[in-house]
Amino acid sequence: MRGILLVNLGTPAGNNKADVRRFIGDMLSDPYVTGHSPKFSSLLARKIIAPLSAGKSAAKYNLIWRKEEPQFSPLLYHMQQLATTLENKKNISVEIAMRYGEPDVLHAFRELERKCPLLHEVVVFPLYPHYAQSTTETMKEAIGRIFFSRPHSFRLRFVEPYYNHPAFIEALTNQARPYLEGIDKLVFTYHSLPVTQVAAAWRKGKEFDYVYQLKETNHLFCQATGIDPHDTFLFYSSQRGRKWLKPFLNKDIGDLPKLGWNNVAVIAPGFPIDNMETLYDIDIEARKLFMDAGGKQFTFIPSLNDNDSWVEAIWKIVEKPTHPHK
Repeated sequence: MRGILLVNLGTPAGNNKADVRRFIGDMLSDPYVTGHSPKFSSLLARKIIAPLSAGKSAAKYNLIWRKEEPQFSPLLYHMQQLATTLENKKNISVEIAMRYGEPDVLHAFRELERKCPLLHEVVVFPLYPHYAQSTTETMKEAIGRIFFSRPHSFRLRFVEPYYNHPAFIEALTNQARPYLEGIDKLVFTYHSLPVTQVAAAWRKGKEFDYVYQLKETNHLFCQATGIDPHDTFLFYSSQRGRKWLKPFLNKDIGDLPKLGWNNVAVIAPGFPIDNMETLYDIDIEARKLFMDAGGKQFTFIPSLNDNDSWVEAIWKIVEKPTHPHK
C-alpha cells in the first residue's frame, strides 16, 4: 500500500511573539536557507534576527490568523483540508508534515504506518512546485535524515519539481480564470531568493534553475489562458536583503498606476497553499501600496488550497510525474 506525505516549510504554532520567535529561529538556523555554516546560522537567527523581528512578524500573523475554529494558521488549516480531501477522494492515506515546527516528519511517518500496516511506499509531495535550495534541498535532507535514523518497512519516493506539469498548469488556470476578467495587467509574484543561491543552482542545469522554472510556469499559464505575456509583470516578495531577486513586490508594484495600469490581478503560483506570503505580503501590503499609488482595482487570486482541480492535479502528478512540456 502507498501513502502520500504533503510537505511544506512550516508555520508558527501560534500568533504570539514567543511562538513566532521560535519559528523564525528554527527556519533561519538552517544553512540551506541562509547559505552560512550551521553554527553561524543558528547564532545569527536565534540571538539577533528572531528577537528583533518576532514582534513585527507576530503582528502580521495576527492579521491573517484564522478567527474561526480551529484558530490556527491558514497554511496549517488548508494543508489539513487538502490532506483530508485527497484521502477521501482517492482512498489513500495522506499525512502532512512541516520542515520547521509541527506536525513534523517523524509524526507523519508514524501516522502513515498506523493507518497502513502494509505500507510499502511513501510518496513525498512538496507543496512548492519549483526547485530551490531553501525548499527542495532542505526538505529532502531533513526527510532523508529522519527516514534513515531507524528501519522502515516502506521506501520513499520524492516528487520532483512539477512547475511545468500539465495538471499543475490546469489547476492554476482553473483557479485564476474567474479573477481575470477586465484586468489591465496580470502580476506574477514569487518568493525572492539570494542571487548567489540562484546562480549556483542555475549552473547545475534547468532542473535546478529557479528563475527558468518560474518563467516556464508563467509562459504555460499565459498560453493556457490566452493572456499576452506582454500584459504581465514578474515581481518577487519576502526578500531579506538587497542582493536578492528583483523587482520587489513591496516596493515596485506602486509604480504600475503611474504607468497607467490601474486594474491588476496578482497570482503567486509558487505557493499552492495560502500563507503569510500570499495573505499578508500580497493581499494586505502590496494591495495598500498599489491603491495608495492611485490604483483603482487590486484583485488577489487565492492559492489552490484544497480545491478540486488541485486535488486531481496532485493525484495525476503522483501517478505520472513526467514533464511532457520539456
